[in-house]
Amino acid sequence: MRVTKARQTQTIDPNSSELKLPLKSFVEQFVKANATVNESSEAERSWYFEERTAQAEGGSGYVHYGTFGFESNFVDSKTKKRNYRRKTTDVEEIPLFYQAWFPDSAKYGLVAFQSFQGRSCVALVTSKMQKAFAQQNDGFVLRFRKLLPVGKAGGLYAQSPVKELRLVRRNAPSDVTDRYLDETPEDPIDFEVSMRARRKGTLGKLQDILGSLKANDKGLVMHDGIAFDRAVADVRIGRGTRPVNLLGSAGEAGVIDLTETVSRGPDGHPVFDSLASEVDEILIDFFKTLSGK
Repeated sequence: MRVTKARQTQTIDPNSSELKLPLKSFVEQFVKANATVNESSEAERSWYFEERTAQAEGGSGYVHYGTFGFESNFVDSKTKKRNYRRKTTDVEEIPLFYQAWFPDSAKYGLVAFQSFQGRSCVALVTSKMQKAFAQQNDGFVLRFRKLLPVGKAGGLYAQSPVKELRLVRRNAPSDVTDRYLDETPEDPIDFEVSMRARRKGTLGKLQDILGSLKANDKGLVMHDGIAFDRAVADVRIGRGTRPVNLLGSAGEAGVIDLTETVSRGPDGHPVFDSLASEVDEILIDFFKTLSGK
């Protein structure tokens, strides 16, 4: 996130005296002001902040993201018995991790938002934050830019080497499974094809790998007659190799996948400290890459 004057693109000092509050202080104030539920009846969504940590350079916590407005059944996955009939007024809330960091001497802040099983609060939160900033600072604009490891216009890690590439077909149809299994599984399966470089070798640069994936008009990559709806490349980010989604839904493409690297609690959600540790490392590496350090 960064601040510019209206109708201009040059970033200004986030601590400028022209602003009512320094950018970091504004974000801290915004988090506290939105610790109670924000509800959009039109979007049938709700959200609010729960701050867990506050430090000199930023803070972290949860955005409790809710959906409502429709009925559904809650069924026990083991017994198959219906436990509850959800009403249109019931709100299903899930905790989504967030972290804001404002590095010393930088003219911007870095913010990480978690998505979970396709659910994301980013648009709701950033939209309201921009409106609140504009109300406080006439003539100034708070801008957000999604930082992707790779994308059509490049990316932070476009030139990074790829160690492994995986093509995934989620909920593979029976004509795919029948090629390899004598009997069709009762439960849905994901079909995966992987290519891995040996020892110290690589498959190529991330940007080149992305360019070699030719998607059809439905956004699917064809390989050996099978349509794959997801492509994942393992790229070094920070001290480790992390999966980066090259192909997927609009919300998945380009994001870093932490599914296999974070610990989960008994509630099925990522453990806060586990997520915080991963995000710390990623944001630090993003900052080093952006600043050339």
